[in-house]
Amino acid sequence: MSALTTLLMMVVGSVVPANALSGNDFDPGRIISDSVFHDSAALDSNQIQQFLNSKLSACKSGYTCLKDFRMDTFDRAAEEPGHCTAYSGAANESASTIIAKASQACGISPKVLLVLLQKETSLITSTSPTAGTYRKAAGYGCPDTSSCDAAYYGFYNQVYMAAWQFRQYTNYPDRRFKIGNIAVGFNPNAGCGSSVVNIQNQATANLYNYTPYQPNTAAVANLYGWGDACSSYGNRNFWRMYSDWFGSTLTGLDSKDATSLVRALYNDILIREPDAGGVSTWHGYLIGRGWPTVSVANGILYSDEYYLQRIDAAYREVLGREPDENGRYDWLSRMRSGQTSVDEIRMTFTSSMEYYMAAGGNDHAYVGVLYSTLLGRPAAQGDLDYWASQASLRGGGYVVSSIWNSYESGTIRLNAIYTTYLKRGVDASGVSSWVPLITAQGDQAARTTIVSSLEYLLQARARYPQP
Repeated sequence: MSALTTLLMMVVGSVVPANALSGNDFDPGRIISDSVFHDSAALDSNQIQQFLNSKLSACKSGYTCLKDFRMDTFDRAAEEPGHCTAYSGAANESASTIIAKASQACGISPKVLLVLLQKETSLITSTSPTAGTYRKAAGYGCPDTSSCDAAYYGFYNQVYMAAWQFRQYTNYPDRRFKIGNIAVGFNPNAGCGSSVVNIQNQATANLYNYTPYQPNTAAVANLYGWGDACSSYGNRNFWRMYSDWFGSTLTGLDSKDATSLVRALYNDILIREPDAGGVSTWHGYLIGRGWPTVSVANGILYSDEYYLQRIDAAYREVLGREPDENGRYDWLSRMRSGQTSVDEIRMTFTSSMEYYMAAGGNDHAYVGVLYSTLLGRPAAQGDLDYWASQASLRGGGYVVSSIWNSYESGTIRLNAIYTTYLKRGVDASGVSSWVPLITAQGDQAARTTIVSSLEYLLQARARYPQP
């Protein structure tokens, strides 16, 4: 639906950001995730206006730039259930309001609509947009092979109909471009050829139905410039612009945040700075492949390096000695296979005869040391007597398990997790919600969720800012 000449114009004057994308991260089969594409709550009208203001400081004399553009809109009836809802027209609506209302009506991300306007007509950053620019703002009704359809002229028409069309593609997906292995051309010139693309999701199919070409190798190799005579740029530019403005098209995470997050995870979990290869690998998973942060967090929390770190710490802190190599790798094997966890090794060690004898070799002394190790406090005489009797009757493993799974122990361990990863103590609501979870699922469940949280990401950004 977009004229190739317009797409070519978008290459000229592109500014390469300091933290530029790599063409290696572009996947023609998964340009944007369905969730990101359809996130109509991504920005409200005020946030859209702030975004437009941030992209343009001043307009050339005699022109009205998008940040200042206003027009009257008219009512549109709702479509069938599951399609676009009604649009209530109003006098003198701002561009930001029109974009927000079209987004909400049709369930398409306003970020997608903003990028579409930029890739089609440079309208977001243009300092001298003409009436013609606004007439075909989103390239709707403008096929590569003929002139634009005047029935869809006008900014309001263009934005709403683009959102409507994307919803139509989603609701009625049996089209030329759909999920599966589909031949996608490189250029309107059929002589430039095509290749089969494994279109993996509906949002990517939507982009191809709107702009039916993929970038060739030359276009991808020079993301911020020209390719060759057979290059087209529409879907490449969509991916590039969205990524530069809003972060990953697959997760919403931007390139700088990904680097900050990887550094924080390495420092907090592995207690070291990541090597260049580690940053590159995990950054590629987050940005290039769209892995959720929880997958990267688990990749580190369930790594051999972390396992060995926790095994060594358990030997030193619980048994008071260095691990022997056979024991060390036996525990590593158990953790790899899921037979035990990084926390259960401590329970096993405190239940061992080695620990019992080091504690004094009798039940009362053993319970006293357990309290110090697991609860960080001395045991009252009544507790000593009770648990010593239980140790005699049921064994040390029962006593360790009972104390470990107590609310007090869970709160202490949870507070340590909060302090390590969020750099603050746990609040009362956190205790009430998390302690039952770690009792049922183990401490790793809390670690995984906390280091995948927005709070942790924001702290990572502040602790490890990227230029």
